[in-house]
Amino acid sequence: MMNTVSMSIYTDAKLKEETEAILAQLGLTINGAINMFFMQIVRERTVPLKLSLNPRQNVYADILAAQTERASGYQGRDIDELLQDMDRIIGMVQ
Repeated sequence: MMNTVSMSIYTDAKLKEETEAILAQLGLTINGAINMFFMQIVRERTVPLKLSLNPRQNVYADILAAQTERASGYQGRDIDELLQDMDRIIGMVQ
């Protein structure tokens, strides 16, 4: 049996309620999610959050860029070419 400790945190009541609802849909509890978060920090030795003040590094900016590319006539990539690139990248990692 693992040695456990009790922790207390303070958070906004509405934030907690919304978080619990989402986690419940995933079959998780807040306690379970926090333990998963801690395990990932220990395993990866980093905080698994993407924090950025750079607006170019967010989903909305990516969507706007994609819309601009499409409006400029960009049709996308050939699937065979994309798969070849993926195979090449995976081969470099292995």
